[in-house]
Amino acid sequence: MADLVKLSDRFEIDPAQPLPDYDSPSGKAYVCTEGGGNEFFALICDPKVPLRVETINGLKGFPKHNLMRVHDHGVVNWTLSGRRMPALILDRPRGTRLFSDPGEVIEPFTDEQLARGFLTPLVATLREMSQRGVTHRNIRPDNLFYSDPARRSVMVGECVSGPPGLYQPDSCESLECVMADRTARGEGGVLDDLFSVGVTLLSLLTGRMMPEATDPQRMIYDRINSGSYACLVGNTRLQMNMVEVLRGLLTDEPRERWTIRDLELWLGGRRLTPKQVKLPPKAARPMTVGGGTYENVRAVAHAIGRNWNTAAELVRGQDFDNWLRRSLGDENVVEAVNKVTGGATGIQSAPKDEDARLVTRVAIGLDPSAPIRHKGFSCHIDGVGPTLALNFNDDATRQMIAGFIASRSVGPWMSVQTRSKQDLLELFSKFDKLPTFLNSTGPGYGIERVLYELNEDIHCMSSMIEHLYVTDPGEVIPSLEAVAQGQNRPPIPMDRHLAAFLGARSDDIEERLLRPLGNSTDKRPAIDALNVMRLLARIQTLSRNGPMPGLCQWFTELMKPAVNGFHNLKARAAVETSVMKASESGQLGEILKIFDDQRAQQRDQQGFARAQQEFAHCAVQVAQMNLDLQNKDSLAAELGEQAAAVISGVVGSVGTTAIVILYLV
Repeated sequence: MADLVKLSDRFEIDPAQPLPDYDSPSGKAYVCTEGGGNEFFALICDPKVPLRVETINGLKGFPKHNLMRVHDHGVVNWTLSGRRMPALILDRPRGTRLFSDPGEVIEPFTDEQLARGFLTPLVATLREMSQRGVTHRNIRPDNLFYSDPARRSVMVGECVSGPPGLYQPDSCESLECVMADRTARGEGGVLDDLFSVGVTLLSLLTGRMMPEATDPQRMIYDRINSGSYACLVGNTRLQMNMVEVLRGLLTDEPRERWTIRDLELWLGGRRLTPKQVKLPPKAARPMTVGGGTYENVRAVAHAIGRNWNTAAELVRGQDFDNWLRRSLGDENVVEAVNKVTGGATGIQSAPKDEDARLVTRVAIGLDPSAPIRHKGFSCHIDGVGPTLALNFNDDATRQMIAGFIASRSVGPWMSVQTRSKQDLLELFSKFDKLPTFLNSTGPGYGIERVLYELNEDIHCMSSMIEHLYVTDPGEVIPSLEAVAQGQNRPPIPMDRHLAAFLGARSDDIEERLLRPLGNSTDKRPAIDALNVMRLLARIQTLSRNGPMPGLCQWFTELMKPAVNGFHNLKARAAVETSVMKASESGQLGEILKIFDDQRAQQRDQQGFARAQQEFAHCAVQVAQMNLDLQNKDSLAAELGEQAAAVISGVVGSVGTTAIVILYLV
């Protein structure tokens, strides 16, 4: 039996008791208790799928409406996988899931059940979420649960275990969202949630989920041309009061779609004659794009975006200009296209190597509310980050995102938006900085930096510590300590992901600490290790998470070439002793002080320079002696003369001394 796993010293999760009925597409459910109670369940989430942490925080203290609330979240050591995993603690419904299988058929809801059991609590939930500035973006038939055993009321499932809209069927998404790539649908707004409510309401009325289209792109064009209401409702027979609410919720024009207030009034008894679907106006003549014929501006924009590799020739042609300015008959569209392209002159003067960018801007001008389309990538700007996070290991995705950023399409898109939200302005500011990061190739920059700039809450994907699910810079040093004490340490405790993560997450990491990583012109021994240590020492100081002896020992080994770089043997021994003592403190900063001691290094260099000079002087003398030894005859004669002179001098001195002595005697 697996041991219980604790979260926040409050909740106990039992890995031996799965709850498959409450699984999410990116998470597995398990029994969770708090103080012996059994009101919750834990969702152990896929670490590869980014959570909506901002939404989790926005829903804290949410009132007890019929929403599956998040009571806590964090990271747990999950024994079944042998790694750390993100966990959510959620309300456990007292009833079952409405649709457990896409093909399941249930008894259709009555008007009473729909009004009191589904729409009334859901409207209260959406109003509260709207006031908190968050969206659900996960409303669909198979994410509904009965909130009581008697099945009197329905609650909506969780909405935070994956990016917004990722698991939504195409039929449950508004036209603006479904035109984007599934991973790039973005946060959307309350009107997108209300569209999902309309589709879900239709499923409850019929007792079955909407089947997915066999040709998703064909369905998009059908919805553009005929309206989502006509495509989704089709020939389904409905009561007039339900026709009214469905037409209000499923209209494709956001300004015409019912709001929360409209739903509240309808629930209060207000009844109106159902509005006729407002279809996009047709041009005087159709436009041919990529072999297909399209009659309205939104369909043409979508076709141009999908046929981007051949559409540049089309938009440069006179035929397109005539269609835009004469056949379409919409001055607002003409003005928007002129604004983002510079008009006919700007289109014609655009360089051929910028054809993809030109096509992107024309599509933006034709349909400003649609996703941005660039080289086959269709996205809302807040969906770019999740796309990169979910597919970072795919080279094609990295290149696609890099190309999108380099195209600088966000600015033109923002310029034609009729309403700008504060969060979009913040995203625009962020996108404006991304090309600088992308064009810098050193560690701490590049596409890895873009990943962490666009996903503020994802964990560090460094291969060294990914399994530890590190989401905060303060967790980096303890995680590297665990790696240091393991058996398979990498060559150095730094890689591109870790450098980018620290650069994006910590305001205290200056560029001077990142730029030298792997890029230094300094040729001193172990300089790469020294630059890494300088960065990590800063992180350790900021995080204040105690001594890390294993990590210090790791750097002690990495810095051996630098220790051996001291020429004076006594100085080398002293430095080695100091490094070992500093390592025992567990503080990288103490080791760093030794190698940042410029005076000690200067003294060693100066002493070494003097030794080199003395050596050179001695070498000259030795060379001279060797040269003299080569001329033995001259040397022998010279030595003989010197010896004879000495001997004669000695003999003369002795003789003179003897004569003096004899004379005195």
